[in-house]
Amino acid sequence: MFFELKDFCIDLVESKDLDEIAEVYNSNKQFLKSHMNRERVTNEWILQELESMKKSGFYSCKIVEIKSGEIIGIIDFKAGEEVYLSLLMLKDNFKGKGFGNLIFQYFEEYAKSQKSKCIRIDVVTDYDNSVLDFWINNGFAKVEDIELNWTEKILPAVVMRKYI
Repeated sequence: MFFELKDFCIDLVESKDLDEIAEVYNSNKQFLKSHMNRERVTNEWILQELESMKKSGFYSCKIVEIKSGEIIGIIDFKAGEEVYLSLLMLKDNFKGKGFGNLIFQYFEEYAKSQKSKCIRIDVVTDYDNSVLDFWINNGFAKVEDIELNWTEKILPAVVMRKYI
């Protein structure tokens, strides 16, 4: 386990979690359409994504609500002096309730405990302004404009960084 909050724990995704991880992605329909031109992902896609992330040195983790045992989100990151936070996604019905802020705060504490100096995230800019606002409200600053190539789709994005 990477870290635990009062009501949630963050741990590595396992093969038994594929259905629930797909549910997290599939509950975020706007994300899927914007980032991937699709409405659903399959367990096979999840497996390929997990393998790709692992080969690139990323940890793919599940966010589990302790009380129910339900996976309510995912967080992918690469540890180091600069932590690269690739994805923080909650099930759609858990958004807007403060869980994202809480989970990020604990993630930041985890990064500090690993002697990281900063956290980087790349945010797609033509998707949902509330996502960019979320990261700004959590202390991130825009560094540069970039283009991301994710699942064969070029996406306009901004690199954001927070020194911790």
